[in-house]
Amino acid sequence: MQCYRICRRPRAPMTAFWLLLALAAAPQEGTLDLLDGETLYDGGWLLNLGYQYQRESTLLRGGDEVADPMRRSQTGHELQVSAHYGLRHDLQLSVVLPYEFRELEGAGGRLAASGPGDLAAFAKWRFHRWDAPHKALNLAVLGALETPTGADDERDGGVLVPPEIQPGSGSWDPMLGAAATYEPYRWRFNAALLYKANGENGADYAFGDEVFAELAAGNRFWLEPYPGPFMRADLLLRYRWAARDEQFGAGVGATGGERVTVGLNWAFRPRPSLDIQAGVELPVYERVNETQLAPDFTGFVNLGLRF
Repeated sequence: MQCYRICRRPRAPMTAFWLLLALAAAPQEGTLDLLDGETLYDGGWLLNLGYQYQRESTLLRGGDEVADPMRRSQTGHELQVSAHYGLRHDLQLSVVLPYEFRELEGAGGRLAASGPGDLAAFAKWRFHRWDAPHKALNLAVLGALETPTGADDERDGGVLVPPEIQPGSGSWDPMLGAAATYEPYRWRFNAALLYKANGENGADYAFGDEVFAELAAGNRFWLEPYPGPFMRADLLLRYRWAARDEQFGAGVGATGGERVTVGLNWAFRPRPSLDIQAGVELPVYERVNETQLAPDFTGFVNLGLRF
């Protein structure tokens, strides 16, 4: 699972033109039931298929938008397959594998790459649960390891594409996080925090460490008695921060920054075994180091099957 990169920088002089095309990759919304305080029941399965689209065409210098005579933009499509299993009532194991298609365009040309991304394995332990009539509170911690299964040496027309559009990172990247979910009556409140420590790849390049935080509030505006359907609308507030990338132990320019976004998520469960979700996310505050492209829009859909 790719986490929450603000940007990346090319590692070879031949791709220097593309440096300013480094993007702020969106959070991977391609999986359900991961960054929350709840776990699957003992022996339960959740299979998930997700899709995410992101476009970036805003050029920022620090926190200010500037004109871009090169008309640069980047688009990303991600298809994500994941499997989640309840090893115990309070311990959930997950495996997430994305398939990436990424493209950089500008007056100077076009580069694209696609293929399987980096596989990530998660373990989530729900260490506390409190129940009362029509109320529940769940607290969990989670750890993960993103593995270098995706290619990080793809070429387009004989040109080595820059790291930000490679399907994989080429590094081993551990993650640690915590989440809390509180559900009173028809409401659902979620808070999550995730830290990712990016390692070095074979080119002695390390993407900057990353932090992701989320606050979400949702209401089941349509709720029928079990096993009847329900619909829920969620408002999302998210924060992302990324440190500067490093190569050969030195900081890399035009990398790293922070971003705040707001989003809306729609969730529909027509029956207990089926989940459908769709949402959008828009930036409200961004600040980058030096000059970088920033995201304009992110959209995602998810389909989950429980058994």
